[in-house]
Amino acid sequence: MDLYDSKLKSLQLEYEDIFVNTFAGSTHVVKAGNSSNPPLVILHGINAGAPVALESVKGLAEKYLIYAIDTIGQTTKSSETRLNLQNDEYSRWLSETFDQLNLQSVPVIGASYGGFLLQKLITFDPAKVSKAIFVVPGGFGNGSFLESTKKLTVPLIKFMITKKESDLKSFMNSFYNKIDDYSLSFQKNTLTGVNMDFRRPPLLQKENVEDFESPVYLMVADNDVFFPAEISIRKCKAFFNNFKETYTLENSKHIPEPSQFSEIESVISNWLE
Repeated sequence: MDLYDSKLKSLQLEYEDIFVNTFAGSTHVVKAGNSSNPPLVILHGINAGAPVALESVKGLAEKYLIYAIDTIGQTTKSSETRLNLQNDEYSRWLSETFDQLNLQSVPVIGASYGGFLLQKLITFDPAKVSKAIFVVPGGFGNGSFLESTKKLTVPLIKFMITKKESDLKSFMNSFYNKIDDYSLSFQKNTLTGVNMDFRRPPLLQKENVEDFESPVYLMVADNDVFFPAEISIRKCKAFFNNFKETYTLENSKHIPEPSQFSEIESVISNWLE
């Protein structure tokens, strides 16, 4: 939570902490921007929390009232409740959170694991999403087993045994473009201090979204070990009737470096407009 608060403070945004009640427990939301602006929802990656999701697009708070939702059951300020990935529990939780925030038909950005959550919302309550923006999303396809084992599983197991920083960096190098002190501390604390949820999100099926008519956009990284770009592109084009555009982050791993944030924000701003 100290890391969470320090990241949020570093963004230098005017924000409000909101807690809403759902069937799965309390859900925390960071509300940033002018209340007279149109709403925008952001869903973060696994364990990353709302501040990290806001960091790369914080300039959008000048034009939008951003609701950055802390995913339940992860290293956030929401309840620790972990839900079933296979049924509609996460869908219901997210739909209830939207209801509590009085959000109807709004654009939603889903980053990484947040992309999977956005898929769940679309299949359960599509009217709530006026525009879907997927950023290096989970739920479309996973990296190869052999590559994941070599680049992720083996270095992770080694770090969990040795607790050496060099082994942690070896693990992180597979999905971070640039490892800074914050990221290193965050990963160390998460891996050693949290009962990690290693479940992979189930893959989206075409029949679950073939009636979704809102515009869909996709941003991918060309060197994503978790969710390969070519799979996400192929499935988005095949699954969504109103798929609009793909943007590829060049020379980028799953987690981009800060020098790419302005690029990400600019592309997403254009899509929103």
